[in-house]
Formats: sequence, structure tokens, C-alpha cells
Amino acid sequence: MKVVCTGSTYKIYDNNLKTYDKLPAATYLVGCGQFTGFYLERQEDVSVTEKIYGVHQSKVDKILASFKDFERNLGVILSGDKGIGKSLSAKLLARDAIAAGYPIILVNNYFEGISEFIDSITQEVVVVFDEFDKTYSEKGAQTQLLTLLDGFGTGKKLFVITCNSLSNVSEFLVNRPGRFHYHLRFGYPTHDEIREYLQDKLDHKYWGEIDSVIVFSGKVELNYDCLRAIAFELNRGFSFKEAISDLNIVNYNKSSEAYVATLICEDGTQMVLKQCYVDFSDYDEYFGLNFRGNDLRCYVEFNPFEVGYYDSARMLTVVQGKDVEASWTDKYGNELKKNIKAPVIKEILFKRKYDYNIHYAV
Repeated sequence: MKVVCTGSTYKIYDNNLKTYDKLPAATYLVGCGQFTGFYLERQEDVSVTEKIYGVHQSKVDKILASFKDFERNLGVILSGDKGIGKSLSAKLLARDAIAAGYPIILVNNYFEGISEFIDSITQEVVVVFDEFDKTYSEKGAQTQLLTLLDGFGTGKKLFVITCNSLSNVSEFLVNRPGRFHYHLRFGYPTHDEIREYLQDKLDHKYWGEIDSVIVFSGKVELNYDCLRAIAFELNRGFSFKEAISDLNIVNYNKSSEAYVATLICEDGTQMVLKQCYVDFSDYDEYFGLNFRGNDLRCYVEFNPFEVGYYDSARMLTVVQGKDVEASWTDKYGNELKKNIKAPVIKEILFKRKYDYNIHYAV
């Protein structure tokens, strides 16, 4: 029998009771029972066995180094679409934090009074709110955390939230470095990262398909879930064009398909479409666009899947002139005669009109 006294209250426990001055560096899930109140339940520590691509590890190192130097709470937002590294970074952070001696407190559900419970933990810990925009979808629930995040409580803590949609996060949390010092917005894999990933996953005899995947990634954003599925199909011997036609990978957000298109000719002639819609993921459809100049009109037709490449430096999708069918008329609609030479198209540049990445390009 073990007896635990708090104030004037004595509670009886069996001989398995253990007491600690501090939480051991491990992973704990917050729970709450109707009669037992709040408690921490020991969880299996996360392990990361896969190869790490991109900047995830360097960001984790930066966060933990800053937490060590901070004299108050440190907040971190991990945001971005699904499948691009938020959960992986959270796992890396948990693994390295435990190695550094910090317990991990996981908050997967909202409970009334949870802020007071977390505040009662006086040692340095890492508190992770996974899928914060869903778990704390009510703005009132989020505002209850403000006092906790502002650091008026006890102990220094590292608060980490992951979210897919910033629109569901309180305006009192975003753009407030005093509460969340870091906001790491994870982007889609770069061309170099895609090449490295596919070279790791593909049998060498299928490496010839990698360039097709990279070109496609300039038209449709591919996360690591997509790349994993593509690699699986390519390793079965399918060409990329065959594989992508059956995979559940589509560009379904129509607002992201609005482009400013600029037609450039060999003689310097340029025509601009201020808004057009082209689905660069469509592998079986031809698109036609009408360009209007002062004295000329040009109708072009092309298959966006089979042509073009992505110019990452200029953030453009480029369709080369040799890949389009073009017909020229004058401003009255009369077809250009042989004695009036039609310009030769050099390329068509497609710049995405709407960019929802909230961070500035650097």
C-alpha cells in the first residue's frame, strides 16, 4: 500500500505507485476523466526511420536551439497542405526534444480547463497541439489559450501547433511573434528533392521517367504521398503517362488554374492574356487560347500535359512555340495571306495569377 498526501487529503494507492520530482523525458497524451480529472498517459516515443529530404532537420535544430536560449515560452506554427512535412517535422522535433531531456505533451483533444492543467506543469516541456485548426476549431477555445501562450504562468514551455488551414486559426495567434515566434510554412518538394526521392525509390532502369515527373510537378503540386504512389506505379513498369492517368492525383482547385499568358514571337511581337484557365494535369485534352494584339489575332492549340517545362527561377510554366498549332488573322478576322508573313511563335509563358503562399518569396 502507498499513501499520498496533498494538503489535508490522503489517498490510498497500490504498491505500483511511483513518484517523480519531474516528468521523465518521454511522450505523454493529455486525458481527462469525468471523475479522475486531468492526467497524462504514457505513449510510445516516436521513431523516424525514413530518409529526411529537404530542410526539416535544420528547422528542428533551429527551434530547439532557440528554445534553449529563450527566457520565456517559445511558440511555433507548422502550417501547410497535407503530405508535405508538417507531421514529419513534428516527429523529428519530438524525437530530438526527448533526446535533449524534454518531455513531450500531446494535446489531441480540447477539454475545458486544459490550459490550467498544462500551466500546472512547472518544468520545461514541449506541448504539441496536433491539427490545431480542427481540435481547436472554435475561436473561443483558442482564445482560452492566450494567457498560457503569453507566458504569465509557471515554467518555460515550447508550444507547437500543426495546422492545414490558417483561416481557422485565430487572428490573435497569427502575426503575433510574441506568442508564436516561428511560423514554418512547408512548401512542396523542389525539383532537386523530387529527383533525389525518385532515384532512391525507383529501380535504376526506370530513372528515365523522372524528368516527366519533374515537368509534371511544375503543373500540379506533388507532395510526398503523391511521389510515393508514382514511384510504386513506375516500379511496376508503367510509363509516367500511363500511371498518372489512373492515379488519384488531380488539380481540383480551379482558382489555382488561373494564369496570365504571354505569347512571345521570334520577331519580338508579344500578346498578353490577362486571365486564362489551363489544366496542366490533363493528359488527354487540347486547349485553345485566343490572343489579341493591336493589329493581329492568334489562336493557339496545344496539349498542356505533353508540352512545356517549369522555369523555377521565374516561376513560370513555359510552352515552346514548336509544340503549338497556331493560326493568325488580322484584327478583322481575315486569315493572313502568304504575302503577309505570320510571326513565328517562340514560346508562351504561363504565370500563375493567384498565389496563396502567405510568405514572401526569397
